[in-house]
Amino acid sequence: MRNFQKVLFIIALLFLSTQTFRHVYTKWFEPKESILVKYNEDVEKDIAKSKDIKELLALYDNAYKKVKEYEKNTENIDHDKMYHEEPYKTERTLKQAIEKWEEDNLEIQKMRFFWFCGFFSILIGFIVYAFIEQWVGIVGIITGFLEMIFWTCPTIFGFFGPRFQFDKLLNNKLIFSVISWILLIIVWLLLYKFPGKQNRDRHL
Repeated sequence: MRNFQKVLFIIALLFLSTQTFRHVYTKWFEPKESILVKYNEDVEKDIAKSKDIKELLALYDNAYKKVKEYEKNTENIDHDKMYHEEPYKTERTLKQAIEKWEEDNLEIQKMRFFWFCGFFSILIGFIVYAFIEQWVGIVGIITGFLEMIFWTCPTIFGFFGPRFQFDKLLNNKLIFSVISWILLIIVWLLLYKFPGKQNRDRHL
């Protein structure tokens, strides 16, 4: 059992350490803008400078009204070109930015939910390990750390999109990765020092 625990600990520590380093690099050292940013169109610059979803929604509302006004005053609309020309192009670009914000926001919610599911799995697994059955308890602990590792893994960042929401996602993943790393060390020390039910039974 001890050797098995050591192998699992090393593997988990490897994954958590490397992805935490990746988060640190992305947050503080990775270039935030492409050298081609100066060629971005105005709408892309507005998206990049947005501080919250309300600013994006205000931009989209204005673009949406321009589309409706254009359609109202235009008799023959070329549907083959409408998505590549104004005012449709700006409206579509802003819509994609909002959808990207929604994706990042959903990922934050899912990450927090499944991370805490992992935490409770570890807690229950440790109790089972200590008082009922070691192997069943280890399964709960493994499941918990797998959830934590998976949901805090790095997210690919693109140059386009609202940066503020990605920063929030990155901060969450960095914080929870560090907490997971610390928790892994604590659990390992507890398991190493705690004999478990089977080991205690042998000494009775």
